[in-house]
Amino acid sequence: MAVFFFHTYKLHAGYLGVPAFFVLSGFLLTPILIDMKAKFDGKAFFARFYGRRALRIFPLYYFYLAITAVICVVALRWDDFPDRYHAVRFLDQLPMAALFLIDIIHAGEGYQTTKLLSHFWSLAVEEQFYLVWPLVIFLVPKIRIKTLLIVIICCGPLIRWFIGSDFLAEAMLFLGDDRDTVVYTLPFSHLDGFAMGGYFALYRKSGSGLSVWILFALAYVLGVGSTWMTGGPFVATELGYGPFMPDAAKHIWGYSLLSLVFANMLIHIRDRKFFPRLFENPILDYLGKISYGLYVYHYAIILVVYGFLRDLPEPVRLVVSLALSIAVSVASYELFEKKFLTFKDRFFSRDPESTEGAKEPIPQEATS
Repeated sequence: MAVFFFHTYKLHAGYLGVPAFFVLSGFLLTPILIDMKAKFDGKAFFARFYGRRALRIFPLYYFYLAITAVICVVALRWDDFPDRYHAVRFLDQLPMAALFLIDIIHAGEGYQTTKLLSHFWSLAVEEQFYLVWPLVIFLVPKIRIKTLLIVIICCGPLIRWFIGSDFLAEAMLFLGDDRDTVVYTLPFSHLDGFAMGGYFALYRKSGSGLSVWILFALAYVLGVGSTWMTGGPFVATELGYGPFMPDAAKHIWGYSLLSLVFANMLIHIRDRKFFPRLFENPILDYLGKISYGLYVYHYAIILVVYGFLRDLPEPVRLVVSLALSIAVSVASYELFEKKFLTFKDRFFSRDPESTEGAKEPIPQEATS
């Protein structure tokens, strides 16, 4: 939802929903990987992890790419098609998107964004994390995992400083001039976010829910205060961290601080100490189930609604875009995605006692 309102220019800090999701990925997957490592040999470990991830990510993603490509090819035959720019950019960038490399060209010189494709840079980062993190967890002894996570967390600001430095820009001439965007979209910038999530999931215990508010207040004061000290404008919807942290060297330290805020919030949500009635609300729970579809479809739907309904008032277009995004995502989940999700526990179960190709029906809970 934060990303949706960022893309509709209502919440300037909404882009932070992406690094928050990277923290969430590390929080969820690191304990799962350690548990699977204890249960399976190497072949089964990798086959089951990648099998489950492929069934979750690939069907919807490649379906969207295929259907959008067909629509763009057909639309470009229409001379009066109003959004030729987005269609042409989509087809140009489609090969890199299909290989999950859109984050690399997104950071490149002269990259031209398109609402049909550009938001998938974050999915590319996520897939690259899926590719590397299981190997790291499998090879590193369990007794060394904590040290590894702490080292990666500490190295995060240094990595972002290096990515945003003149040295790297001169060595890799294909990178764009907008250093903040380069840092935001390259995968190494978010390693500490993934590690922070894993560290908190494994080794940190929740306190009182008050600590969540204290950390959030600290981050807000530091964000707004550093912006003021460097002469930047105050924009309420930026929450002190405007896109993409252009002031006060926030692209170096800001992501680390906010990853700490997000990870601390997660352990309190997990332990039902931070608004349990809100986070266990069945409506929000269902929106969570369809959130991958919301991520995939929403930007294209915003493009279509704002393009074809440009004469309507802004609040109407906003509501129509959100409602249509949810409706399409519900249909996608119920009619398409769920069919593939049932195969996760059937063929790639995390239970070593299960048998591949079992014929027993998969319970509804297994599809989440």
